[in-house]
Amino acid sequence: MNLLVLGATGRTGRLVVEQALAAGHTVTALVRSPEKLATGNSNLRVVSGSATDKSDLSRALAGADAVISTLGGKGSVIEDSSQAIVAAARAAGVSRVVVLSSWVVEQDRMDVVSRLLTGIAMGPVIKDKNAGEQVLRRSDLAWTIVYPSMLTDGPANGSVAVVPEGAKRRMSEKISRADVATWLVQAAAGDQYSRRTVGITGGSSA
Repeated sequence: MNLLVLGATGRTGRLVVEQALAAGHTVTALVRSPEKLATGNSNLRVVSGSATDKSDLSRALAGADAVISTLGGKGSVIEDSSQAIVAAARAAGVSRVVVLSSWVVEQDRMDVVSRLLTGIAMGPVIKDKNAGEQVLRRSDLAWTIVYPSMLTDGPANGSVAVVPEGAKRRMSEKISRADVATWLVQAAAGDQYSRRTVGITGGSSA
């Protein structure tokens, strides 16, 4: 499978690239700074450009089967990139898009204290992610939006639990970026969670 990874030089994005290559996939990484990504693997193609630019995305999408986005940033980067992804993917005939979001976006599934604290600390980020996700929801793409618990840089333990619908999200829940990366690659390769939002956390239960 040919996967286009956006945000490939980030802390989670790098792991997605590694996990996808290890699983035997071909990876295209669209990045602003190609020198930040090692290109020693023959199954890795690095394309210089911006994920908010439709023409750059169109070039990177050549031959792709699915898109995994681990993008983050300030301002309206998620909304802008979502609009570009939808337009470019539709034009390229690519329907499968998996986007990494954050548990903090699920404000209605938190207790009052968690909602207040995350809203104050991450208000602009939450607003941008919500706007971008609405763009995806309104599209005809086979999207999946993933809400992981608080991310850690610990090693993968291979244990990822899908948070039951309606369950509360707690600040104490954590999951390693490595486990998230593996889950994203597996989700992109299948359609089990097509047009769904999915909360994930570490451990055997939510």
